[in-house]
Amino acid sequence: MSERANLLDGLWRNRQFLRLWIASLVDALGSKVTATAVPLTAAINLGASPPQMATLVVAGQLPDVLFGLPAGSWIDRGRHRLFLAGSDAGRALLLGVIPLAAWMGMLSMAILLIVTFFAGVLSVFSSVASVAVLPSVVRSDQIVEANAKLSVTGSMVSLAGPGMAGGLIQVLSAPKAILFDAVSNAVSALFLRRVGAVGKSSDRQHSLIRDIKEGVRELIETPVLRALTISSAVFAVGLAMNATVLMLYLTRELGLNPATIGLYLATGGVGTLLGSFLASRVSSRIGMGPAIIGGTLAEATAALAIPLSPLLADPVPLLVAGQVLNGVGISVYSINHISLRQRIVRPEFLGRITAGRRFLTFSVAPIGAVLGGWMGEAFGFASVLLGTAGLLFAGTAVTWASPVRKIQH
Repeated sequence: MSERANLLDGLWRNRQFLRLWIASLVDALGSKVTATAVPLTAAINLGASPPQMATLVVAGQLPDVLFGLPAGSWIDRGRHRLFLAGSDAGRALLLGVIPLAAWMGMLSMAILLIVTFFAGVLSVFSSVASVAVLPSVVRSDQIVEANAKLSVTGSMVSLAGPGMAGGLIQVLSAPKAILFDAVSNAVSALFLRRVGAVGKSSDRQHSLIRDIKEGVRELIETPVLRALTISSAVFAVGLAMNATVLMLYLTRELGLNPATIGLYLATGGVGTLLGSFLASRVSSRIGMGPAIIGGTLAEATAALAIPLSPLLADPVPLLVAGQVLNGVGISVYSINHISLRQRIVRPEFLGRITAGRRFLTFSVAPIGAVLGGWMGEAFGFASVLLGTAGLLFAGTAVTWASPVRKIQH
């Protein structure tokens, strides 16, 4: 019986999906540590200023601008396995540089920026390949279920990961905790060796430039894809602003220590786990388009909790409530958004469409990082966080005013 036939017995009997799921679990757990540890390393160990934090954010986003478009074309040519496993193996080596430099007393912002950039390059290929490979691993009618299972895994990691990250950082220091992510990437690469197409080019004779143009044209000329891309771009600017000052705000304005920050971030996992279970139910009840809009609206509302939290004697409860709501919104939005894209885009175009969307989105994100660094220095961190919420509401309005609102299934 073929592996695709095994799908009749459920996704868990599909060996390729099981490998993909295990790899995503291990990789996500390590990524949560690094997502907390890198900005804390800059803020605490290296005493970074808001402009320096903005530079760090840009270093993580620039790879999508530089490599996003060609990545989609190369992946559409059938190299899923190569990019999935190779990217994780490369990140394992790169991330190991940070704890090594800390141990040798050589850690600097320059090293942090270099590692962040090149790890980001590999993440571009890995992220695009993981979306493009799924339709070749599961049946089309199981895409939402598969994305939900992957999202539930990510949600559980979001629940446990930041708390674990905070504990590791508290005990080992932020730079040394990143070693955990290096190991997790190596393990993930082992599981991904047999997932997706073998690393060979397809029979298509299209040039790279033609492939890129086809992907971008599809994004621009399809009203639903165009609206979702514009909305995502607005969100990217707002979230880049937030990322520039969040750790500075939590540590310097609210006086939270790494362990508390880790626990606070972990509460978002409660929301993402809840949202993962609700995503398909919400889309079944109100439609896939309204579910996408509802998810973004929840994220925008949750963003207000951070700058408003000092109005309370104890800011933590409001922070936690906002983090949980944000997690629900992220899951409901992302599961339905990705599933919609995988359904309406032809499989041979999926890598290019995904990469084109990432390129157009992240090419504007550095604007948010620069704006956040400038506003944080000139007007304070709270002004940046309020600006973030405003942009997220604007992104929600874009999808509401588009054909996305009318999509049911």
